[in-house]
Amino acid sequence: MGGASVAAVNDSTAVYWNPAALAHHKKVDIRIPVEAAAQDHIGLEDKWTEIKDIYSKVQAHDPVAINETIRLFQELDRPDTGADLDVSGGLLISFPVSGSSAVAISGMALWYAGLFPSIDTLNLSPDPVSTNFVGNNESMVTGIGIGTTQPALSFATSLGESFFIGANVKMIYAETYITSQTMTSNSFDDFMDDLTDSKTESSEASIDIGVLFAPVESVRIGIVGRDLNSPSFPVQGRIAQSTGSGVSSTVATGEIELEPQYRAGVAWQPYETFTLAADYDLTRNKTLTPGYESRMAAVGLEKTFLDEYFNIRLGANRNMEDSSAKTVYTGGLGLRLFALRLDLAAGYDFDEKQGAASVNLALRF
Repeated sequence: MGGASVAAVNDSTAVYWNPAALAHHKKVDIRIPVEAAAQDHIGLEDKWTEIKDIYSKVQAHDPVAINETIRLFQELDRPDTGADLDVSGGLLISFPVSGSSAVAISGMALWYAGLFPSIDTLNLSPDPVSTNFVGNNESMVTGIGIGTTQPALSFATSLGESFFIGANVKMIYAETYITSQTMTSNSFDDFMDDLTDSKTESSEASIDIGVLFAPVESVRIGIVGRDLNSPSFPVQGRIAQSTGSGVSSTVATGEIELEPQYRAGVAWQPYETFTLAADYDLTRNKTLTPGYESRMAAVGLEKTFLDEYFNIRLGANRNMEDSSAKTVYTGGLGLRLFALRLDLAAGYDFDEKQGAASVNLALRF
């Protein structure tokens, strides 16, 4: 449904979308979700590979290779030339504990990485005898990532017939990564190996809180706040920085902070078999790519057929903080065989920059 789930969610993924909804759907739900999403703003990996492949010709003073390399570096010298990767998966178990409350036990793994170039704009001369010849270029790419394992205990309850509140208490076991490498002398694969080797481990507790309001049977309004205590995790490795003679890397230490994120949603279900939903981020959320922020807007619909044995979901989402971002369109299919459920979904921006896919297997009764 395009990620419009804060008010529409009706299964154990409410642990992520809005824990208050656990008390609303009142079902036993055992679920294994897996999802991956990638965003490459300008084809960073392809451009890096092309630079590396022709750089020996640059050093041999081939004019075609020289001009092409300068063009590639100039294209990468923009604030929106990074790449991002999100992968998640886990096990979620939710069940009612009374007529008005529910509990969930979950273990989620979430991994995020951001890659961004630091372009050596000093050394871009096409003249081989110049001290600023592009053959001396020291442009680098920095990668920074965080992988977390998050066991959580969730509780939700109703306060009256139309108001629900829920919370997750979780422990975050984190692995952080950071490294930088020169584009002209290292391959993308070597860079990814080096990024993986830069691991720093730590852990910290965190909390999420959600509320859900159903003023009438067909309408739900939800708000969720995630990582409300701003957990942070140390990171150490090589990072690129500009110098008077180009770009170089230095060993740096710092922290990756998971700042609180707030998201609101509304869902309208005029019929039991049809739902319309919309979500919007109330906060401007930082990413690991410097200067790049996100504030997502999402819309979606779901139509079920044959007593939920088959359903179709359609949706769309867009980063409202990025004027150049394209709308990502999503579609999904759901199948039910008695208590067993299988959901498949995918998203694409039709501009070869963003894509996502997910698989969701569940038992529900």
